Amino acid sequence: MQELRFWKVEAAGNDFIFVRYSDVPAGQDVRELTLFLCHRRFGIGADGTIFIHEAQAYDFEMRYYNADGSGPAMCGNGGRAALCYVHESGLRTQANYTFLASDGEHSGVVDADGVRLTISRPREIRAIALNSETAYQVDTGVPHLVRVCDDLDGLDIDAESPDLRRRYDANINYIRKLQPGVWKIRTWERGVEGETLACGTGATASALVITERLGGDFPLLFQARGGNLTIDQKNKKLWLAGPVRKVFEGTVVLNR
Repeated sequence: MQELRFWKVEAAGNDFIFVRYSDVPAGQDVRELTLFLCHRRFGIGADGTIFIHEAQAYDFEMRYYNADGSGPAMCGNGGRAALCYVHESGLRTQANYTFLASDGEHSGVVDADGVRLTISRPREIRAIALNSETAYQVDTGVPHLVRVCDDLDGLDIDAESPDLRRRYDANINYIRKLQPGVWKIRTWERGVEGETLACGTGATASALVITERLGGDFPLLFQARGGNLTIDQKNKKLWLAGPVRKVFEGTVVLNR
């Protein structure tokens, strides 16, 4: 019988299991391990698992796997949760971090104002015709489709999203303006294959659509179902901020 130490951390309702890769038993397939850990009936339950690796010349590397085992991929809220984990677990204790994710280098800050990180700027925002509306394709480390929606509360996201997710191989974001600088957002995430309570890269993709195509300005506040996310631009860098907290830690008996 083998046991594995873990933390569970949530960031605006996005929940993640954290494991130090050095603790993973030799020969263990991380995708199979992720499927087990993220199962909300037979495992711990989470949107994804993040393995923390050592990385030369960086404070750490995060490798994020979705609940369905796909990855590694970038995850904005996962990155903020990783900063929380690394900092609060004592793996590193500093204010400023530089770390690696699947899409390259990121900067992070942990201080009295909270936890925030940089999100990669996309090469382009592509407008596409979607029936009678214009939607936008944006890649902020992972691909997103952004749609402006008049009624987010009445949206049947489970019926509306799967076909779009398959057609564009992307996360599907629905946004609605509440007032200048404040938007509501809901996201259907690939890899989870369902709605998550927040999506950091999705909020960032939506912020770029708003500022570059819809006439909005930074900073922008997004009201997600799991909490508020703020996107700002400083020195041409995009910064994602929002709530994050450790939920619990423990050990799990591996299903091998």
